[in-house]
Amino acid sequence: MPKGGGIKEYIFNLVNNLALLDNVNEYILYVAADQYDYAKNNLPNKMKIKKTPFKSSESFKRSLFEKKFYLEEEKYENFDIFHSPFFHIPPLKRAKKIITVHDLRLYRYPKTYSFFRYYFLKYAVNKSIKSADHIITISEFTKNEILSFFNISPDKITPVHEAINTSFFSEDIIMDYFPTNDELKNSPFLLSVGHLEPRKNYNKLILAFNKFKNQFPENPLKLVIVGQKSLGYETTLKLIDESKDILYLDFVEHKLLVWLYKNAKLFIFPSYYEGFGFPPLEAAVLNTVSVVSNKSSIPEICGDSSFYFNPNDTDSIWETIITSLEQVEQKRVLLKENLSRFSWVKNAQSTLDIYNNI
Repeated sequence: MPKGGGIKEYIFNLVNNLALLDNVNEYILYVAADQYDYAKNNLPNKMKIKKTPFKSSESFKRSLFEKKFYLEEEKYENFDIFHSPFFHIPPLKRAKKIITVHDLRLYRYPKTYSFFRYYFLKYAVNKSIKSADHIITISEFTKNEILSFFNISPDKITPVHEAINTSFFSEDIIMDYFPTNDELKNSPFLLSVGHLEPRKNYNKLILAFNKFKNQFPENPLKLVIVGQKSLGYETTLKLIDESKDILYLDFVEHKLLVWLYKNAKLFIFPSYYEGFGFPPLEAAVLNTVSVVSNKSSIPEICGDSSFYFNPNDTDSIWETIITSLEQVEQKRVLLKENLSRFSWVKNAQSTLDIYNNI
């Protein structure tokens, strides 16, 4: 939980906003043993925080013993609803069960998981989705993914969009801040952010950027890629090494990330598969227009505020980038309107409505 992003960001914002909205229901937060101190200092003190007997790194131990632990907790605490923010849930006897499903990457990209984790999750997710009393998804896209893999009623699923903490991407963060890298300070650049793995589609983006540079060799534009190394990163790094004017930065400090978002000519998001897709919205907070893939949840989230390309077609990618550079102001005026659709308060209120209805 100390690091943000993904499910951890979802939990943090949901819990804190529920605490502001709900003065009726009582809440118990179960946290990993090694994250208890962080939770006590950063999560609402009006909620009861309990330590589980598992550390966050002990997934194998948790998979073996959490059923017994939560059955005992259900009996002791007598809770009415158990909400798992991840997409598997223990088999409780009495409480209504709600799960949040962020995506079904497990089914679409199984090789992104280790052998043991893949087979455990496939079993657990299948059982949890079928046994849940209600399912929250973070997009309509993920709802449709569930319906394509499972024979369950659409009425059992409610899409509830996630959001962006705009204060985390405020221009105030980068007042008087300048990166030490001269290439960044002195060159115009495109930016792409996300882990280096096949579904993020960096290889196609790099090939498309190379076509762009071959067509316009005198153009000073660079491509900056920010993302921690993940599955299959070696091929991507090799392509970067063989290319001109591409800068790979791996993981960067938050101030530099905000500066990059703010100063990029365009943000590029070539991903094949996203349950939601935060980066284009993060760029939008800094008034930077995105050029994005037209696959998965991305059109649902970016709306009319972005330019779209076919991520399978390198010509489509680089030709769209050229068009976008010429027409960027047409989209910039739509950024705030699109951002206004997403709010953690709305997310928490919709979730609370589900709790009360169930």
